[in-house]
Amino acid sequence: MLGDIKYVTDEKGKRQEVILPFQIWKDMTDELEALREKHQILTDLQQSCRDVKRQKKVRLGSNR
Repeated sequence: MLGDIKYVTDEKGKRQEVILPFQIWKDMTDELEALREKHQILTDLQQSCRDVKRQKKVRLGSNR
């Protein structure tokens, strides 16, 4: 299926555009969306860890 990919080039032969079968495009966009979702989850977890650390510092400071 990758052999079905076509390139549009300028007069110097430099690739300007790509033409690919719909299924390849769909698979790529589905994978991209899954990666975006994973990135968001990891970003949220990272923020949660920061929040927990901040809360621990506040609690430790108030126990003195």
